[in-house]
Amino acid sequence: MRFRMNIKNEDRLKLGSYSAVLQSIEQKETQYGERLLWLFYGPEEGAEVAGFTSLSSSRQADAFLWATALNSEIADKHAWGTEDVEGRKCTLVVLIYPGAKVEKSKVLEVKPHRKNTAV
Repeated sequence: MRFRMNIKNEDRLKLGSYSAVLQSIEQKETQYGERLLWLFYGPEEGAEVAGFTSLSSSRQADAFLWATALNSEIADKHAWGTEDVEGRKCTLVVLIYPGAKVEKSKVLEVKPHRKNTAV
């Protein structure tokens, strides 16, 4: 049996704004209960960064705000799913926080895509 494994870039994004693509969203059980894990990829930096949101269906919840930043048509719908947002470009606002062993990057905000966002 053969397989090929791409080696992930472990470099973290620094504090700032970055162009990114949403790779995937999945439901995850966390210490805070069931949450959505959003996995973004910054192609210019070659780095992945993850963000978590609640499963709240409120229009004020981060999940809805992030989804509409990725696809503005969601604002006029009654429901949305992964097919509406995965593969879409956006601008991420990233912050740094202390992890157990090393500092980590965290998605603070997702904004509609715009060019030249690296700072």
